[in-house]
Amino acid sequence: MTTRILPEADAFDLDLFYREHWRRRPALWRGVGPRFLAPSLDWPDIEALERRLEAAQREPGSGAQVRRRSDGTVLFVNQAQHTLPELADACAKLTDLFGWDECTADLSVTRGRGAGIGCHFDHSDNFVVQQRGSKTWLVGLPEDTAPERQRSRMLETKGFVPSGHLPEEPLRAELHPGDVLYLPLFAPHEGVEGDDGEGSVSVSFSYNARSALSQHLKPLLSALSREPDWWRPLPLGAPDTERLEDALRRALRAVTGVPSP
Repeated sequence: MTTRILPEADAFDLDLFYREHWRRRPALWRGVGPRFLAPSLDWPDIEALERRLEAAQREPGSGAQVRRRSDGTVLFVNQAQHTLPELADACAKLTDLFGWDECTADLSVTRGRGAGIGCHFDHSDNFVVQQRGSKTWLVGLPEDTAPERQRSRMLETKGFVPSGHLPEEPLRAELHPGDVLYLPLFAPHEGVEGDDGEGSVSVSFSYNARSALSQHLKPLLSALSREPDWWRPLPLGAPDTERLEDALRRALRAVTGVPSP
């Protein structure tokens, strides 16, 4: 496999980001980490968190989901904003900055050269903020993931494994403390600890994508249940599809907030 170096910038421009990168291609910024999370997490913070997570195993209910590799090389905490107040604060600030309605934070800790969680793709847009150590990333583009696999991920199909398939020439990025990497949704990616092997800490701030199905299907069904042509018994023979379509349009406009023509 040959790689291409991901171009980088030393300033974060929100308008430029949305215009050129959002859900299209990855981006790398050097030294802008404090704009996402300040002060940064240090090893004493991680050690204190690990002690709390050990206690939480005995008393579950923190809201965070924890995965550990048995050899101790990988700790991954999904929804870490529920267990680290500084991440909850950062999520609130990023929600305002990006105009999102929510933001979540995942924490990745590795100890050992080459340690990582494997190549995969997400149905979220992610900003990886390097905190300690270094990490090497290989990244593809959203179109490198087949549409059918994108569909399965968005629908959270039972049993589906979102393993990623990198292109022949993925983009390569080396992250050091303070660097930020943007990973578009559906883009395959893999991050592993750098060659120094001294341990790596990174936080991924994410916006989870929503489909029209997940956003509107239940409200639409509720609205249709109030439309007589949809709840009354169907006549024998062919139904009046024109009346059904008119009622469906009314219900859809009601749940999406689109005004009537």
